[in-house]
Amino acid sequence: MANKSIGAIKYSLGLRLKEPGNEGGEKQVYATAQSDETVTTEMLAEHIAEHNSVFSPGTIFGILKDMASCVREQLLAGKRVVLQDLCTVYVTLKSTGKEDANNFSASDITAVNVRFSPQPKMKDLINDAEFERVVTLKAAAAARKQALTDLNKAVNGAGTIEGGSGTGDPGDVTP
Repeated sequence: MANKSIGAIKYSLGLRLKEPGNEGGEKQVYATAQSDETVTTEMLAEHIAEHNSVFSPGTIFGILKDMASCVREQLLAGKRVVLQDLCTVYVTLKSTGKEDANNFSASDITAVNVRFSPQPKMKDLINDAEFERVVTLKAAAAARKQALTDLNKAVNGAGTIEGGSGTGDPGDVTP
């Protein structure tokens, strides 16, 4: 059952190839998640502290920062890290191919990629999610820009309209 107090996952629709890589292939409509805000580590620490934590936001922030560097250390030691109820963090490697294993060396490894695999609690988000269809952020920005242009034309000499804060505020008329 969805929790209405949390909000909704915003999405927009777009045309994409049904078979990626088949440039002349059929396109279909797919949903794309839209995010209008990024939650920083500091913001997350504040949020955690608001859940009746005995720790201050600063203490929580420090723990989260230390966790990130400790996860990195564990990955560099060749380990997987399970963050309970969140994800498993692990590395994958990219390398150049060799026909013979005797000719392969560590210098043939070209990248170390960090991957995240969700834990069960994160895998079933679909069961708890509510969805809200929105326009893409690019389309919303274009609409705001067009609205400002239209308002400037309407003012026609009485002043110009200046852009607002980017949060939907249409701006102020300046003489």
